[in-house]
Parts: sequence; C-alpha cells; structure tokens
Amino acid sequence: MHTKLRLLTILCLAVLASACGKDDTNNAGTAVEPTPASAPAPVPMPTPALQAAPESTPAPQQVTPEPAAEPVPTAAAFDVNAFPISDKDIGEFPFFTPPEGHKYVTFARKEILESKSLKKFARYYYPIDKETLYPVEGKTLKAVFYDVERKAADTIDTLLIQHNYENAITAAGGTKIFDGNVVENKTYRKLSSQDRELYGPQFSHGVRQVYLIRKQDMEIWFEINCTNSSRCSYVVTQKGEMKQSVSIVPVSEMKLALDKIGHIALYINFDVDKATIRPDSQGTINEIVKLLETYPDLKIRVEGHTDDTGGAEHNATLSENRASSVFGALLARGIPQNRLEAKGFGMTRPIADNGTEEGRAKNRRVELVKISG
Repeated sequence: MHTKLRLLTILCLAVLASACGKDDTNNAGTAVEPTPASAPAPVPMPTPALQAAPESTPAPQQVTPEPAAEPVPTAAAFDVNAFPISDKDIGEFPFFTPPEGHKYVTFARKEILESKSLKKFARYYYPIDKETLYPVEGKTLKAVFYDVERKAADTIDTLLIQHNYENAITAAGGTKIFDGNVVENKTYRKLSSQDRELYGPQFSHGVRQVYLIRKQDMEIWFEINCTNSSRCSYVVTQKGEMKQSVSIVPVSEMKLALDKIGHIALYINFDVDKATIRPDSQGTINEIVKLLETYPDLKIRVEGHTDDTGGAEHNATLSENRASSVFGALLARGIPQNRLEAKGFGMTRPIADNGTEEGRAKNRRVELVKISG
C-alpha cells in the first residue's frame, strides 16, 4: 500500500517537471501568453468612423464696443462758462486790425459805415458745429477784407488771414470753437425768415473759424470766413444787453395823438417771427386797456406792420396775426368786440428807411387808428 503511494507520488512529480521544462518564449525572446486551443480567434473590433464633433454653441466673441458718438452740441446745451477767462488786454471794439495791406470794407466794398456794417446792437449766428448755430447779440461788425495793393476783395491770401487771426486771438486768451464748413440746408432751415438776414456772410458756405474770448465782464465772439475763391470776411460781436430807450406811451399821450392825427405807433415786442406778445410788452397792453376804459365811446383799429425782411406774403400774414394777437389780448381784458377791429398791412406802409437797422425797427410796429369817439 505504501509502495503504491510512493510510486504515484513519483509519477506526479515527473509530470510536473516535464511541464516546467517547456520554452515559453518567442524568437525575439519575449514572453507570450499561450492562446488556449479551444478559445476562438479574436474578432477585430471595427474602427468607429470619425464623427464630427457635435457643434457646440460658439462662445460669444469679445467685441470691443465702438465708443458712442459724442452728442452734437445744441445751442441750448452749449455752455460758455466752460471756457477759460482771459486776463489779457485786447483793447477796444473791434479789437483787431486787419493784417498789413488790408482794410475792412462792407460787403458792397464800401467804407465801413455805422448804418451798414457796424451795428450798435444786432444778432449774429455763430456756428458751434456743422449743424448748430449759436445766437449772440450785441455790438457787431460784419466786414469783408479788402486788399489795398491789389485793390480787390476777391484776391485775398486766405491762409494769411486765417493764421494771423488765429495767432492774435489765441494769444489774447481766446479759444477756437469751430473750424470747418456748415451744413447750409439744415442750419438755414432752422432760422426764421427774419433771422436768415442775420445768419452770416453771403458766402457762408466757406470755411468758418469761430473763436471766443471770455473776459471777466465781457464775452467777445469772432468769425473768420474764407472761401476757395479767395474771399474772406470778418465778424465780431461784443455781447451786451440792448439799451432800452422805448418807454410805455401813457394814456394821455395816446388820446392826444388819436384826437390830433387819428393814429399812434406803438412798439409791442413779439417772439421772433411769431405773433406771441412778449411779457415785456404787457405794460403797453395795460395802457391800451386803460385808454379804452377811460374813454368808453372810443373805437379803434389795431394795425400790424413789418419791415421788408422776408417775403411779402409772409409779412402780410405775420402782420395780420400780430394785430389779431393784440385784438385778442384786449378782448381778454374785457373790452367789447364792437369797439375793436384788426388788420395787417405787412411791409406796404413803411415809416422809415428799411435800408438801416434803425429804420427796420421803426417799421416793425403796431398802430392804433381811431375809428370813432
């Protein structure tokens, strides 16, 4: 029994030794895992087709926003106080002489006369950008440069003019407000027919350079306007208040004139190119009311008149509307309608020369005409 067990043990050991003696390496000497005979040959896995990556929503591009356009300044938004005050001495109006060899003349090439180009009080529209005009009122000179040597106003060396004034004005503490052309059709349309006469030089399509000198007690505006045809103009306005020289006509004077000559001219202020009575003329309306209340039998016709600025049809309508405004103001104060009439005559009945500013101011009037009483 024991002998059989020993033989069986020896036999097992021999089998194991034989198995351990086999070569388990390939020709390269690399160990290879034996494939069991019963295992199926490995089936190669199909290579998946390359699929386009799913479209993802692209990240928004970082676009640098364009800087917002600066707002175009308007006359209402323009702040004169933002400009520095000059302490330089600049003399007296018109402050700067023409360059050597030149002189100032009117647009008709005549010598400067107060009644033509030099105004004690006028309004001028200075461009502060290509589409915006800034009204300035005060003592104003509008002139053309005249070349003394060439005896002409249309052979001006424009750069000579422009650089001379830029140097002189900036040296006096001035600031250039605008330099360029204006959009004529837009700026012109913004103005009333009356103000179009005050818009600017007759060749205002040229390059306009506008300057401002701000003093502690004074504001002075300049414009140099030059065209490609070698013509230049000079405008200067010393801003100031109008000296009030017209006072309210008292009732006694109104009645005396109506009894003596049958009519009296009154200067009632209206908004520019409109029929709206300005507050500073309410005193005159009050005196007319007193006149009609004091003399209850008096009947009057309110007549409107204009100067010759603007078209005849426009002026006729404007004068009619202004007469009606006074008529309505008197009705509103309790004056019976049967004591009043209103009529406009436009520019057909001037009482002064429309060729001067003073004459035009006299022609822009309201007259009271006695009907009866």
